[in-house]
Amino acid sequence: MIDRDRFWISIAPHAGAILVVLAVVAWLAPPPEPTDQVMVEHVGQGVINPGCADLNCFRILVPAAVESFPGPSLLRWRTYAVLMNAAAAVATSWLALELGLPAAAITLTVWLAALGAGSFSTVYHPYNADSFVLFLAPVITVLLLRHRMVAAGSIATAGIFAKEFAAVPLYVAAAASALQQRWRECGRRAALAVLVTLVWIALQLTLMGAFNYSYNANPSSQPLSGGYLRLWLEHMTPAMAVFALFGTFGAVYLLLPFGWLIAPPLLRQLAVGSIPALMAFVLVATPERALWNFFFLAIPIGALALATLPTALAAAFVALFALANLRIGAQVPGVPASRYALMATLVIAAAAAWRSRATKATV
Repeated sequence: MIDRDRFWISIAPHAGAILVVLAVVAWLAPPPEPTDQVMVEHVGQGVINPGCADLNCFRILVPAAVESFPGPSLLRWRTYAVLMNAAAAVATSWLALELGLPAAAITLTVWLAALGAGSFSTVYHPYNADSFVLFLAPVITVLLLRHRMVAAGSIATAGIFAKEFAAVPLYVAAAASALQQRWRECGRRAALAVLVTLVWIALQLTLMGAFNYSYNANPSSQPLSGGYLRLWLEHMTPAMAVFALFGTFGAVYLLLPFGWLIAPPLLRQLAVGSIPALMAFVLVATPERALWNFFFLAIPIGALALATLPTALAAAFVALFALANLRIGAQVPGVPASRYALMATLVIAAAAAWRSRATKATV
């Protein structure tokens, strides 16, 4: 296991390499289509825009920050996405360290998190707050595990001005405490989660009441009518839906049940505690986007199974995983069809599953 005091030194070369890889992906990816560019820039340039009628109008923090910098729009927004996705990957490896994962699994965690379809897709289409809250989620979770409630609550409160998902790690940690039957801790975490949610509700009501904001009948704001899930299902054939969901984590799905068997109890409790939030976000967002929101828990579990393989074979999985996601997430033309890399990663994942069974038997 990596020593806490040496973690940042050991992870720095990986972080640097990841920044380079994501920058190359941003350079290779075509301009996003369709895009929320016009609305997001409008939000960022005005911050408060009376009469604003779009869900993005309420997510003011990231547009206000990115639009304050000079330069071409796509360059600015993709730079933000590259930096935040790299930071999210490092933060997830920090969480893996906090949860007691072995060194090999921590290293694989940072790479799988950075090179996943969700990471690449936000580099391809950077005009949203996703990259930022994907970074906040593992950071808030680490702070909660270290019992730094004020810091976790403060960051989550700031985060909900970017996107409501920033409150979710608080609920996940509260549910994990309940599974541990640590009721006092559960109560404190749940109270903090509710408090942050009330701040978010106050933000929505203030913008609506004082500045005539609205969601403009966005499906995400109508969960009782099926939310965004209904719209997604109406526009997807069964084959398209299956591939979209499978593409979110790809062969990591095959690793998850075997990583689960050797995962620390706390990681499993956090994963189980995330299920209610996951179900809610599948309803109000596109399912593949909702699934990737919880990468900070899924990727470490998968990395545990992959880490049972020899280093060269695990590295091959990471490279092929990235190659598949260049098409699935980043929409990069000219690279081989994703199915070839996906098939190869499934073969390696099957080997890791077999190997991890032997590891479990020796524990």
